[in-house]
Amino acid sequence: MRYLSGTSAGTLVAGNNSAGTGNTQLWQPTSVYFDSPTNSLLIANTYAHNIVRWVLGDSCWTLVAGNLNGSSGNTFRELQYPRTVTLDPMGNVYVADTVNHRIQFFLNGETNGTTIAGHTGSPARNATGLFYPSKIVLDSQLYLYVADTDNQRIQKFLQY
Repeated sequence: MRYLSGTSAGTLVAGNNSAGTGNTQLWQPTSVYFDSPTNSLLIANTYAHNIVRWVLGDSCWTLVAGNLNGSSGNTFRELQYPRTVTLDPMGNVYVADTVNHRIQFFLNGETNGTTIAGHTGSPARNATGLFYPSKIVLDSQLYLYVADTDNQRIQKFLQY
């Protein structure tokens, strides 16, 4: 949907109003990030367990991270209910991989991720652990802030 001044209805720009894992569908999208250099949206396609890129004006998405078929997992290539996606100025991708209790980092153009915060599949309440991280944001110095939801806290991590 797109905001047009003076109107209350949006314009569909991604998805087709039908949940699923096909490349024209979204399934419970929970986060969107506008990537100006590519005129595209990065979308946390949560119930499809992936991150997708939808170039504005295109009719389908391309896979950025996770599985193409919508299955979840906890390997370096897989995600489980990712809630937020963001980019740094170099185009690297950061994902709040919520049910895996971790933050995944993907170099620009790569599909193999690295866990940079939390412990895969293990919720924890200590300083190095995360418990359902749900929201992430980078500041201008590339410090990563994480809404560590079930720990009732915001964590700050130094630049990766």
